[in-house]
Amino acid sequence: MLLKKKKLTAGQDIRFIGKGFPGFVKGQRYMVFLSYQNNLEILAKYNNTEVTVFEYLTETIN
Repeated sequence: MLLKKKKLTAGQDIRFIGKGFPGFVKGQRYMVFLSYQNNLEILAKYNNTEVTVFEYLTETIN
């Protein structure tokens, strides 16, 4: 299955749709995109902490 590549810009609000990660708070799914780490991962700010997550586990907020 091919996933459509998103175009994210620094400061854009995104929503995490994965199961979670260390420090993740259920019900607080919103984060701010900072930069691309590599082809699959992004750096985002979540609760004043920088985290690296897979891009396909996020969705953009209009």
